[in-house]
Amino acid sequence: MNRRKALAWILGPALLSMGIPGRIGAQENGDLGGHVSSLQREYPELHDLLFRMERAHGVMFRGLAEEGDAVRARADTMPTFGFELDMVERLTQLVSDPGTADEVAEEAAAGFAVFGDRGAEIIARGNAFYREVLGILAEPGMSFPERRAAVGEAVARYRSRPEVALPPAPKNMDILYDHPYALDFRTGYTDLDGLVWAGHWLRLAATEPLTDFADKAVRAEGIDTVTARYFAKLSYGEPPEFFPSEIPLAPAIAPGIIFLSPESAMIWDNLSMMQEVLADILASPGVEDVDEAVEDAIAFFMDPVEGITEQGVWEIMALRHGIFFQGGYPLRPMRESELNVGGHVAHMRGGGPLIVPGMPG
Repeated sequence: MNRRKALAWILGPALLSMGIPGRIGAQENGDLGGHVSSLQREYPELHDLLFRMERAHGVMFRGLAEEGDAVRARADTMPTFGFELDMVERLTQLVSDPGTADEVAEEAAAGFAVFGDRGAEIIARGNAFYREVLGILAEPGMSFPERRAAVGEAVARYRSRPEVALPPAPKNMDILYDHPYALDFRTGYTDLDGLVWAGHWLRLAATEPLTDFADKAVRAEGIDTVTARYFAKLSYGEPPEFFPSEIPLAPAIAPGIIFLSPESAMIWDNLSMMQEVLADILASPGVEDVDEAVEDAIAFFMDPVEGITEQGVWEIMALRHGIFFQGGYPLRPMRESELNVGGHVAHMRGGGPLIVPGMPG
C-alpha cells in the first residue's frame, strides 16, 4: 500500500472533524465563523444538498484514485469498462437522495485524504469557507455595507491560517491546459468531469438569488430554480439540461458575489481549478509518482505569487470560455451559446475552435 492509499484509510475518519461531516449540519468549521447556521435555518434543503455534493466529490476522488492505479497497471492504459457509468449513476443517486448521505461520510473523507493531510484540509477549509459566506448571504435583513463587512471578516478568518488557505487572488486558468497531465480527467472521463462541474455550477449559482434579491419569498423562489436546474443538468438531455462542458467560474455564473467580495470568488475558483488539476493527476495514465505530482500541484495553487493574474484578466478569460458552456445563467435558461466559437479556445489568439475528444464543441 503506497503512502497515498495509506493516508486515505488512516486519515479518513479523522477528516470528519475537518469539514467532511459525520452528520449533515454537525460538521466543525474550526476557527471559521458561525453563519452556516443561517444557511441551514433559511434554506435547509440547499444546505443539505451542498453537503451531499461535497461527499459525492470525495467519493469520486477515492474511486478515481483506484481507477488511475488500475489503468497505470495495465499495458493498454485504457479506462476501465463501466467505471465511469457506474460512478456517475452512483453519484447522481447520492446527491439526489438525502437518505444515503451519512452512509458515505467516511468514504468521502478517505477520498479527499488521497491528497495527503494538508491537501485534504485545504479542500475541507475551502468548502467550509464557501458555506460560511453563503450563510452570510442567507442572513435576512442585512444591508449591503453590513453584508460586505461580514464577508470581509470571513475572508480574514479564512486567511488567518495561510498554510491551508488558498490565495485570494486568481490563478491564471492556463494551468488547466498546460500542466503535465492536462485534460486527462476531462478526456478520459468526460461525463464524470461534467458531473463535478455541475456541482461547481450549483455552488456559484446559489449565490445569485441571495446577492440579487432582498425579498425572502423571491430569494426562496430563486434558490428553488437553481436547485431544480442543477438536477436537470444531471439528466443527459439537451443543453441546458446537460453537464457543463467548461469548468464554471465565478465571473460567468456569479457576478453578484464578485461585486460584493471578489476575494471570495477568487478563492472559490482557485479551489475548483485545483481540484480539476488534482483529478487530472489521479486519472492520468502517464503520471509516474502520484504523490509527488499532487504535492507539486498543491504547492502551485497555494503559492501567493506563482501563476497569479489580474482580476480583469481572470474575469475576461472566464467570460471568453462562455457562460453557456459553463452551465448558463442561474435564473434564466440558455439554449445556445453567446459566443461565435466553441469552448475554451475562444480566449486564445486566433480564436478558432478546438475539438477536445469527448466534449461537445
